[in-house]
Amino acid sequence: MSDVLTGTTTGVVRYRGWNEVPAQFRPPAPPRHFVGRDAELEKIRAGGVTVLSGPAGVGKTALALKWLRDRGSGDGLYVDLAAPEVLGRVLRAFRLDGVPADERAAVFRSLVVRRQLTLLLDNADSAEQVTPLLPASGTVLVTSRKKLDLERAHEMDVEPLTDTERLKDLLDLSYVELPERQARLYRLCAWESGAFGVPHAAAIAGEPECDVEDALDDLVEKSLLTEVGDDAFRFHELVRAHARTKR
Repeated sequence: MSDVLTGTTTGVVRYRGWNEVPAQFRPPAPPRHFVGRDAELEKIRAGGVTVLSGPAGVGKTALALKWLRDRGSGDGLYVDLAAPEVLGRVLRAFRLDGVPADERAAVFRSLVVRRQLTLLLDNADSAEQVTPLLPASGTVLVTSRKKLDLERAHEMDVEPLTDTERLKDLLDLSYVELPERQARLYRLCAWESGAFGVPHAAAIAGEPECDVEDALDDLVEKSLLTEVGDDAFRFHELVRAHARTKR
C-alpha cells in the first residue's frame, strides 16, 4: 500500500499526499441553465445526509451539483455508484493502493472525514449500498430513483418542474445547445403519445439503434426526457408540448 496511508486500515487513516481531489472524482459543473429549484436548494442541509429521490431525468444530480457549487464548502468528492468497481478506483486515485476489498469502505469513510470532503453519492440503488460509505461527520448528498429510508437522513422528493413559464425558458435554452442528432430525436419522438423504446425511436429517426440509444441517454441527462424502465422513455407533458413546437 502506498505510504500516503499509515496505521491500520481498520483504524484511523493518516493521509499524506495530494491536496486536491483527483480530477475524475471532482463534482462536474452543474448545467449552465438552471431554473425553478430555489425551494429545493433551500431544503438541502449542510451537515448530515440528504437523499434526493425521483425518476430518471427529473434533475436530481443537477440539483445536487448546483447546491455544491453555490452553497457547499470545501472540496467535493463525486462518486457514481452505478459505475463498476468505483470504490476501489476512488481509493487508487488517492494513491491508496492495495486496500483489501473488505476494508475499502472503512478506508473510504476515514478518507472523507480526514479530508473534510463534501460527498455526492450519485445513482444509489439501495440503502444497503449507501450505508457502508457514510462518514461519521460532514455533508453527504445522495441521489436515487428510489426512496432509500436511510436512518437519520433528510429525504427529499424531487418532482418534475411545473412552473410553465420557467420551464419553457429552461427548455428553450437547453434546446438551442443540443447537437443535431439529439435535437432531431427530441422533435420526432415528441409525437409519440406514450412511452417508447430504443428500437421504435431508431425506426422513427432512421438511424442505428446504438446511436439513438446514446442520444436518448443524453436527453435524459439534460432532463429533456424521462427514463421509465429498461430502455423505455417518456416525455413530461410540458416537455412534449415544447418539443412539438420545434421544427
